[in-house]
Amino acid sequence: NNYTNSPCGHCARSIFCPMPMQPLSFVFADRATVLGWMGADVQDEIAQHILDLKPDRILLITDETVDALHGDYFGQLRAEQAPIAGETGMDSDCGDRPPVEKFVLPCGDACKSWSNLTALMEWAFGSGATKRSLVVALGGGALMNVSGLFASMLYRGTTLVYVPTTLLAMHDVTTSLKTSICFDGRKNNIGTFYTPLKILIDVAFCRTLPRGELFSGIGELAKNAALLGGKHAEGFCEALSCERINGEHGGSGEEFSLDGATLAKLLDLGIEAKMSVLLGDAYEKTSGMIFEYGHTVSHAIEKAYGDGIVPHGLGVTYGMLSSSFAAERLGIMSSADREEHDKLCWLLLRRWPLPEPKPTAQKVIALALRDSKRGLCGEAEDEISDVLLRKMGDVVSTPTNNLSKFPCSLVEEWLIDMGFPQETGKAERIA
Repeated sequence: NNYTNSPCGHCARSIFCPMPMQPLSFVFADRATVLGWMGADVQDEIAQHILDLKPDRILLITDETVDALHGDYFGQLRAEQAPIAGETGMDSDCGDRPPVEKFVLPCGDACKSWSNLTALMEWAFGSGATKRSLVVALGGGALMNVSGLFASMLYRGTTLVYVPTTLLAMHDVTTSLKTSICFDGRKNNIGTFYTPLKILIDVAFCRTLPRGELFSGIGELAKNAALLGGKHAEGFCEALSCERINGEHGGSGEEFSLDGATLAKLLDLGIEAKMSVLLGDAYEKTSGMIFEYGHTVSHAIEKAYGDGIVPHGLGVTYGMLSSSFAAERLGIMSSADREEHDKLCWLLLRRWPLPEPKPTAQKVIALALRDSKRGLCGEAEDEISDVLLRKMGDVVSTPTNNLSKFPCSLVEEWLIDMGFPQETGKAERIA
């Protein structure tokens, strides 16, 4: 993509200075090409992009946190607001504006439930939605997942626009056609593949991201760095070693920022990493499966702690450590290559240790054995599967969707080394 951003010296508390929207193109093999735009402080431009679609009704879906922070972001779409200059320079006619219906979901994975999907359906039909209505998802990755699934089912496919509000969603969720909810204690086991019509990114949302959410987005970039190496590893390491953590928020340390140029570079790298692979595998079944690296154990850790405790991208980075441990034990990765891999992960993880108390190792393993990818490798009862690396930038290719199966006892050993407690009477399993 062609998006760049330069910081300016007088922006004391802002990550980004205003930047007009620049066009992007998300090409998913021969399945779909999605037009996107990225800028900073581009509220009016995003609103106009939505109005240009001329829906009869806007179904705006957001979550509680985004609504509290940015509840008026689309206030100008309402007919009583002042006109917005259109792309032709002509003012839009307020009287022709469609009604905006808003539905507020819980935050994080709590929104990805069967009951919330049902509630969205009931709301849509109760609001008078038709096939000309437009679904706008304003939120992070989880919100976009459930909104995408909802849009794919409503009238067998309703026009969808993504407006991501987290770093992770901007570079890792927009670059996938996956939609999902979580069911029966499992992660992302119900879903579809669905194409949005537009992806509209306002990087200014990153200004209000708390520490964990910004780290979450950086965690998925650590995964790309390990998978692809080269400039992705170099860019990640440079950003994490040279970042300027903003400790001026009352000394709390709860929020921090990267300078605009660094964060723009990370976004560029993240989008390029995913789209370079999905250019040949839109549904992430073969070469695209590599982006599941670290996810088997990550999903298990996230679910073992409970929704919303461990941000997803951080969970993925911890999951990467478990996979490198297994790869070394299996003789696939050398100790030196594992040290290099893990050093990259700890650039981030040293800033975000896992919360205490940790769940038991056995609870994490039980959840890993129910992973949604299970079955692709023909795993035995005591095996799990994940992507494995020989070294950074060198993925182990397999005929089973680039997944490798290995004994879950290796993950259990890693968990215990990491301080996850054992259930009483289980210590002998690792002897």
